Amino acid sequence: MNLNGVDINRLRLLNGECLVEIHSMTEDEIQFNGGTLKIVSSVKDSIDDTNPNEIYDLISAMKRSNYKDTEAIKKYHQLYASQNKTANENAGEAEAKQAVRRGVIVKIPEKDVSFAGWDFDCEFDGVVGDEVWFDSMYTRTLLEEGQEATEIDGKKYITVPTHSIYAAKRDGEIVSLNGYIIGRRIPNDIKKGVLFMPESKIARVEIVIPAKRQPKYVHDNFFKNTEVKVGDIVCMKEQHCTKLDSTMANSTDLIRFQPRAILAIEE
Repeated sequence: MNLNGVDINRLRLLNGECLVEIHSMTEDEIQFNGGTLKIVSSVKDSIDDTNPNEIYDLISAMKRSNYKDTEAIKKYHQLYASQNKTANENAGEAEAKQAVRRGVIVKIPEKDVSFAGWDFDCEFDGVVGDEVWFDSMYTRTLLEEGQEATEIDGKKYITVPTHSIYAAKRDGEIVSLNGYIIGRRIPNDIKKGVLFMPESKIARVEIVIPAKRQPKYVHDNFFKNTEVKVGDIVCMKEQHCTKLDSTMANSTDLIRFQPRAILAIEE
């Protein structure tokens, strides 16, 4: 959504999207060892993955011919262009991986659009002022297309669907949104007799914040919810164990998942 020239105070959201203020398009700072570490997410110099002797020989040939050896010059420019292309491609990947996944809700939609093309639905409990974590697809897409967030009065804004928001920090505490459960990974060594058998395909998670609401599913005859409480240990497939903020500058070590992902509860 292009918000250029829009008065935010008069903006009405009707299609199930929230207006979220973000501090930046990429997370580029890590608090490390009492200081701040800056992450380089855009590569400005070329990346050397060719034989340096080949480049040296080309430069020498150009010098010997007083820069009249057209074949050597052509080959040199080809190598140079290839290096810069590699650098630019890697820069885009770095930016996408660091795409912001959190922001503050500025406006919420006036209407509930129910499933809205998603395979689940849940009453949305987010409120204006919540700091929320959301699917990075909405910032990644802008970065990959070379676009920026809308900037108004020095602040950056994007719109994200309510369905893509997993959790919020409110009054210093994290709360569940959209039926997601918030947990923390724990070692997945499973004891069989006197032996511990590591199972890499199964993740074990301790419940930190249970889902406030149970989501509904389009295929409710296939997906089922499992209710849990704080401190429960649950098992799920590794693919469903997703970090709430997976950037290098992660704002939390928590993970999020829906109750349908639970395979078992340990007793």
